[in-house]
Amino acid sequence: MGEKVEAKIFGQIYTITGDKSREEIEKIGQYVDEKMHLIAKVSEKGGTTGVAVLTAINITEEFFDQMDEMERLKTANEQLEKDSAHYIKLWEDSKKNFMQSKDNMDKLKEQGRQENAKFKELEDKCSEYENAIFDLQMENVQLKSELEKNRNNR
Repeated sequence: MGEKVEAKIFGQIYTITGDKSREEIEKIGQYVDEKMHLIAKVSEKGGTTGVAVLTAINITEEFFDQMDEMERLKTANEQLEKDSAHYIKLWEDSKKNFMQSKDNMDKLKEQGRQENAKFKELEDKCSEYENAIFDLQMENVQLKSELEKNRNNR
């Protein structure tokens, strides 16, 4: 055992020994004293033993209430940890999906650039062919004109 502390509880001096610090032991003694005085004020049984028993019952009830609250908080904490793990997994999955989507988008952009380049190349060839056709048509018109001249000159 560690600290020995003298505490005045309900008018009597008690030596309290415990593993806690002096301040904590004094706080415990003061709490019991306050509870006993409070119960003595509201209780019909004025004897020290009756007040002590009622105080013990009252403090035990508080203890069990705190244990229930602690169990409730423990359960809530476990649920929060599960929820956190779930949301972390969702976040990681979303991040992975985002990265895959970004990669796919980059690939599609590159494919689009390649398709645009092919389209431009085909457009240029088409323009060349149109120019060649136009030149051929012009040559054809010229040849027809010459042919017509030659026929008329005969």
